[in-house]
Amino acid sequence: GTFKTTKAVYDRILDLKIATPQIIINYGLFLKENNYFEEAFKAYEKGISLFKWPNVYDIWNTYLSEFLARYGGSKLERARDLFEQCLEGCPEKYAKNIFLLYSKLEEDHGLARHAMAVYDRAVAAVEKKDQFEVFNIYLRKAAEIYGVTRTRQIYEKAIEVLTESEAREMCERFAEMETKLGEIDRARAIYGHCSQMCDPRVTPEFWQHWKDFEVKHGNEDTLREMLRIKRSVQATYNTQVNMMASAMMQTSGTGTISDLAPGLTLGLKDDMWRLE
Repeated sequence: GTFKTTKAVYDRILDLKIATPQIIINYGLFLKENNYFEEAFKAYEKGISLFKWPNVYDIWNTYLSEFLARYGGSKLERARDLFEQCLEGCPEKYAKNIFLLYSKLEEDHGLARHAMAVYDRAVAAVEKKDQFEVFNIYLRKAAEIYGVTRTRQIYEKAIEVLTESEAREMCERFAEMETKLGEIDRARAIYGHCSQMCDPRVTPEFWQHWKDFEVKHGNEDTLREMLRIKRSVQATYNTQVNMMASAMMQTSGTGTISDLAPGLTLGLKDDMWRLE
C-alpha cells in the first residue's frame, strides 16, 4: 500500500491499543525512512505511554538512539529531559546502557562535569554485576578529561562499594597509579587498607606485590612493618576460621574447618609466624 494507508493501519493499531513494543518500533522506523522524524518520535512516545518496564526498554532504547542520531547536540535540553524521563522508573537491570548513552551525549555535546555526574549516578544505579565495568569506564573518562589525579575520589568510592575481589583489584591499580605519581606514602596507605581483605593464604600475589613495592621504594623498617601486618592479618583470618569451625561443630556435631574454608586449612596447624 501507499505511505498513507500504511500509516493509517499503524495508527488504527495504536488507537485500539493492540500494539506490541515491536510494532511501535517498526512504525517509528517506517516513519523515519519516509523522513517523518517528528512523527516517528511521537509514535515512540505513544508506545512509551502504553507499556511499562521492562517491555518499554526496547522502545526507549530505539527512541533515544534515533533522537541522538537525528539531532546530536542541537536539542540538548530536550534530549536531557528524555533521558531523565527514561531513568525515572528504569530498573537497575536496564540502567547501564541508558546511562552510557546519556554520558556519551554529555561528553560529545554537553559539559564534562555533567558527564561525570551521569557516571557518578550510574555506578549507584546499575546492577551489582555491572558496577565494576561502569567504574572502569568512569575512571578512564575522568583521567582523559581531568587527568589522573581526579580519579582518586572515584577509586575511593569504588573500593567502598565493590565486592571484595573487585575492590582488591581497584586497590592495586590505585596504589600503582600513586606510585607512578611518586606518591609513595599514599600508595603504602592503600596497600595497608587493602591488606585487611587479603588472607595471605588465599591472595599471596597481593602480598608479593606489596613486598616488591617496599623493596623498591621503602626501607628495612617499612618492609618489617609490612611483614608485621601480614602476620596480624593471617592471625585474624585463622581466628575467624576457628570460630566458624567451632560454631559449626556445635550446631551440627560434625564437620571440620576444611568444610568451611578449604583454601584456609593448608598448614593451619603450622606455626603461623613462619610466613616468610
